[in-house]
Amino acid sequence: MLQARYFDGKTAAAQTVDLELDGRDLLLRGEGFESRWPLAGVRISERLGNTPRLLAFAGQGHCEVSDQQALDRLLAPLAMRRTWLERMQHGLHWALFAALLVALFFYAGYRYFLPWGAEALAMRMPEAVLEKASSATLETLDRFGLKPSKLTADRQQRLRDAYARLKPLPDTRLPYRIVFRSSPEIGANAFALPDGTIVMMDDLVELTRDDDEILAVLAHERGHVERRHAMRLALQSSVVGLVLAWYVGDVSSLLATAPAIIAQAKYSRDMEREADDYAGRTLKLNNLSPCLLASMLRKLEADHRRKYRGAQGGDARGGHELDYLSSHPATPERMARLCPGG
Repeated sequence: MLQARYFDGKTAAAQTVDLELDGRDLLLRGEGFESRWPLAGVRISERLGNTPRLLAFAGQGHCEVSDQQALDRLLAPLAMRRTWLERMQHGLHWALFAALLVALFFYAGYRYFLPWGAEALAMRMPEAVLEKASSATLETLDRFGLKPSKLTADRQQRLRDAYARLKPLPDTRLPYRIVFRSSPEIGANAFALPDGTIVMMDDLVELTRDDDEILAVLAHERGHVERRHAMRLALQSSVVGLVLAWYVGDVSSLLATAPAIIAQAKYSRDMEREADDYAGRTLKLNNLSPCLLASMLRKLEADHRRKYRGAQGGDARGGHELDYLSSHPATPERMARLCPGG
């Protein structure tokens, strides 16, 4: 037996009653009051901490019980009445299983859904948004890290003309432009902005005497442009920006964070393979070998190692955290795919 506060549903006044089980019924006794509720029709609220629980019977009001332990003892014979959902909610092993499912859900969302959503949205992003993100990124880099190119205007134009003579792939969609910059701190590098701007650093041009190798790098960067890799990274790095852009159409938060994200972009292996494949198909279409890109990657890797050793020895130019290999890892696997047996 335990005490409860009884509300008859007709007035706001509460009456103290005693509750007890009598066979298949719940018996309520108060001062000058007695009621019998068939257990099959009693609705019992779930236990939530120390919150009073409610026992209700259709048309006859409800009882409010504060003594949780006493109610549990009273309801012990009714344990078999609990639904499978209630048993799961009150079982430790089910709680741990639910926590594991939540963790797996978030992992799957981050690992699979987020990249998929970013790619789908990036491929539909209006060109005006791509241009704004790119101009803001290049402006930021010019202000804090890049300097005007020291290559002659004639040398720059020859490289632009050489790339313009390459036949584009049939699935090419975005326009492009090539700009040149210099920076001892950044070193040999090239990177693509979302709107098709390809930034080529002087150190990378000076790393080879074979202009076809430079064209191979430009074709690779064009692959990043066509597959919207920079914008996909910006979207993946900002879940809030992705959600707002996808559901609301608001790209302001994305444009605010895009320059910092794109400037520090580190492409995944899958993205690098896509850009490599694009470059390989472009080179083959123009009767050039994909081995040209693999050769350039080897030169970049050798240059990276030389400068790293210089940094270890105190070279002021060491480090090169933004060099080409930091954002475009030149793995043996990539080079082998580009130039089997090379």
